[in-house]
Amino acid sequence: MSASETDGTIPSASETPRRLSGADSRLLIALADPEGSMAPPPLAAARAQRLLSQAERHGVLPAVLRKVRPGLSTPDLVPIRDHFAMRYQAGVAFNMQLRAQAKQLQAALVAAGAPALLIKGQDFAENLYPDPVLRPTSDIDIIVPLDRLDEVEAVAARSDFALHPSQRDDEQLERKWIHVRHPMLMLEIQGNLVHAPGLRSVLSLGFDELCPDGDPASAARPSARLAIAGVHAASSHHFELLRLVVDVLQAARRLDGAAEEQALDDLVNRSGIRLALVAALDLADRLYDDARCRSIADALSPVRFRRAARLLIDGRVVMAMETEERALQSWRRSVFRELLKRGGQAPRSS
Repeated sequence: MSASETDGTIPSASETPRRLSGADSRLLIALADPEGSMAPPPLAAARAQRLLSQAERHGVLPAVLRKVRPGLSTPDLVPIRDHFAMRYQAGVAFNMQLRAQAKQLQAALVAAGAPALLIKGQDFAENLYPDPVLRPTSDIDIIVPLDRLDEVEAVAARSDFALHPSQRDDEQLERKWIHVRHPMLMLEIQGNLVHAPGLRSVLSLGFDELCPDGDPASAARPSARLAIAGVHAASSHHFELLRLVVDVLQAARRLDGAAEEQALDDLVNRSGIRLALVAALDLADRLYDDARCRSIADALSPVRFRRAARLLIDGRVVMAMETEERALQSWRRSVFRELLKRGGQAPRSS
C-alpha cells in the first residue's frame, strides 16, 4: 500500500490506486446517484481521499463531492476537500467551453443542412440529470449518416476543428477532430456507436437506426437516450466506468409513458441491441435497486444470455476497472463481448 493511501495525502495522478473495499465500493455507488439523498458517514482522511479519487476516475465526482463536502471541514480533511473542489471547478469550466462549442457547431450544421445528432455527454447532462454539472464530459459527440460524412466534416472544418493528426481511416467509424484554437476541445464524429466491426453485424446503433426518418430531431427523446446510454455502456466500453451505469439509470428514470416504451421496443428491434440494453439495465438495477430499470429490462425480455450476462457483469467488474485489479476482471468483459456477438439479433433494415 502506498504512503498516500495510509496518510491521506493526495496521490500522483499517474498512481494506480488499489481497489476499494466492498463497503467503500457500495458507498461510492450510492453517493454517485445524482438523485440520491444518502448522507455519508464521517470519513477519515485516507478514506475520503480514496473515495474522491475513485469518484473522479469513474466520472462521478460532482455528485459524490456534493454529498461529502459538508463533512470535510476538519483540518486534516480540508486539503482533500479543497483539492477535489478545485478539480471539480476546473471540470465545470471545461464543460462550459464544450457546451458553448457544441451549440455553435449544432447551429452551423443546421444552417448547412448537414444531418447530425448530438449524443451522450452534453445531451445527457442537459436532459437526464437534475443539474447539468453533475454529468462531466470530455468531448463533443455527434453521430452522422455515413453517406453525408463529407458534408458534416466540411462544417466541422469551417467551425475551426481540424482532423486529429493521429487519426487514421479504419473500420471503427469514429473520427476525432481537435479545435485549432483550443486543442483540449475534441469533437468525435461517429458513424455508429458500435465501434467493433465484429459486433456491428449483429447490433448496430447508427444514425439510420436512431433517425429512421432522417430527421435528427426525431431522436431527441427518452427512448433514444436510453438506447444510446445502454449501448455506449455495454458495447463501446463494457462497463468500465460507474458514470456509464449512472447514465443508464438516469435514462431509465426519464422513460415515461406507453409511447416512449413502444418507441424503445421499435428501436431495439431494428438495431439488434436487446441483450446489450437489457444487460445495462440489469446492472443499473443491481447497483441501485431501481424498479424502473428492472421493469424496462423485463419488458424487453426474454432475451438470450441474459442470465449469463448477469453472472459475468456486476459491481465488482465496474469498480475494478480503475484500479490495479482491472486485469483480473478483464476476462469477464471479454466473455460478455462474445455473448453480445452470439446473442445479438441482426439489425433489421428500415
